[in-house]
Amino acid sequence: MAKFVRNPLKDWSELDAPASASTSDSSLPAQQTYSREMLKEMIERRQRNDFVRRREFDMLRKLRQREAAAHAFEATVTPSSFNINSTSEKSEGRALTLKKIDEIEQQMSQQWWKGRGPNGETLVNPPPDAGAETLPPVHTDDLLSEPAVLPIIPPAAAAEAGDDAPAVAASVPLLSSRLAHDGALEEAVIRFAHGDDTGAEAILLQALASTEGTTPTEGGHDAAAERDDNRWRALFDLYRATGDAAKFAAARMRYAQRMRRMGPDWVSLDELARSVKAVTASEEAAGAAAEGSSAHADWTCPTRLAREGLMELTRALSKAGSVWTLDWRGLHGVEPEAAAPLRVLFTHWADSPVQLRFMGSAQLLAVLSEAAPNNERGTDDIWWQLHLAALRLMHLPDDFELVALNYCITYEVSPPSWQDPKGECTTLAAPPASRPSSVWSLLSVGGDSESFPSTDSGFAALAGDLRGESLSSWQRLDNDLRHTTAPVISCAALLRMDLAAVGTLLSWVRARDANGERVQFVDAHRLIAALFNLVGIADHSTVTVRKN
Repeated sequence: MAKFVRNPLKDWSELDAPASASTSDSSLPAQQTYSREMLKEMIERRQRNDFVRRREFDMLRKLRQREAAAHAFEATVTPSSFNINSTSEKSEGRALTLKKIDEIEQQMSQQWWKGRGPNGETLVNPPPDAGAETLPPVHTDDLLSEPAVLPIIPPAAAAEAGDDAPAVAASVPLLSSRLAHDGALEEAVIRFAHGDDTGAEAILLQALASTEGTTPTEGGHDAAAERDDNRWRALFDLYRATGDAAKFAAARMRYAQRMRRMGPDWVSLDELARSVKAVTASEEAAGAAAEGSSAHADWTCPTRLAREGLMELTRALSKAGSVWTLDWRGLHGVEPEAAAPLRVLFTHWADSPVQLRFMGSAQLLAVLSEAAPNNERGTDDIWWQLHLAALRLMHLPDDFELVALNYCITYEVSPPSWQDPKGECTTLAAPPASRPSSVWSLLSVGGDSESFPSTDSGFAALAGDLRGESLSSWQRLDNDLRHTTAPVISCAALLRMDLAAVGTLLSWVRARDANGERVQFVDAHRLIAALFNLVGIADHSTVTVRKN
């Protein structure tokens, strides 16, 4: 019975085990035997203390439940005037008892869970405020030093711990609310936009050091691993933008040790930005020379031609000279109310000795042909008449006869006959919509080829360090994207933007979005993408980050 009292957690059959063990270990040295006996005694004492603490916690929980149930039952019963004093005395005594129980349980929990978090995870440096994310101070060289071996708990050891081991995995879902708003990354983005590269680097390093002791999951798809990966890649992009290749290489080694995979490759964004600026300047000079040698358009057709556009056309031609140059490249459709006036205007020009020059005549004919489909008698014949008037004005008799034959088959009426026009209409071989093809080729080498637009989309690029309102940059964007409704802007060579430049870009993007033009920003590094998301540009456009 005395052995069982001293060893309450052992079975009856195990009480004689120490004696046999001591006889078997008689051949060992006395010091080693003594150390083993001391170790066994410490393990037994720890198990006994664990058992006692668990039993005390169970008793406390049962007592609290019993008191809560009694209090709820008494609350439903209306006390009589005869036992009011006794009820008040019981409630006061119960409140004192509950208060003492809370104090005892808090003291025991502080002793037992000392150095552990709310869910059992070990806290190396517990934060002073549970509501704020406090990052421990760390020096810049600490992260970039020789990679340290991280402790990894084998699965066998975790399985042997059983129910007594703290539930560390249960703390993972609690991180989702904190990851939805990464304050450390946003603060680093703001400092980077203001030009404080050292402060932005220190914040990212502190944020990464705060999770240095944790082991990422094998899949790496949980919220904490995704947050750490975003912070790492933001640090890589910071070193790329500042041109610090040495720190980039050291951080890349640390990333491989921490995340169990290789980091991104080095890309000098500053060098790429200088190349893009040089190519852009040469293309602008060549474009200005070509524009000076070619004819300037007296009127540019809007995307949707309506009556207002025809009124602007008449006002523009009244101020032009003897030769009228019209640009039809941006036309995507004609409003029904403008079809009849435009046919009258084309017929008047064909019957008058005027000199016309059309840029984008193929686009005009494509829009008119789409508006007058074959074998659809429900279509108003005004579109056929407009198409035939345009072909007669452009001196295209063969195309006129073919469209007239289709008109006869569709409506079963005699088509209008061909008449030679008196006016002169010349088609200019104008270049297509402005696209910096050299810049596109330069950026597609280092960027993601899938992010770059097709030939139907407008393309522009932002490069370098943009500060202030940067009116010239937005004018260049308007010039490059004036003939498209699906603008794509490459940020592969964009180093930095301050808050003033981002505010101006936000107004520009909002205006495009209000007109139904969804802007796409492609190949932006993480700090730029986070800044666009912070100020609201991502709400009115599509922002994709670079893959490398």
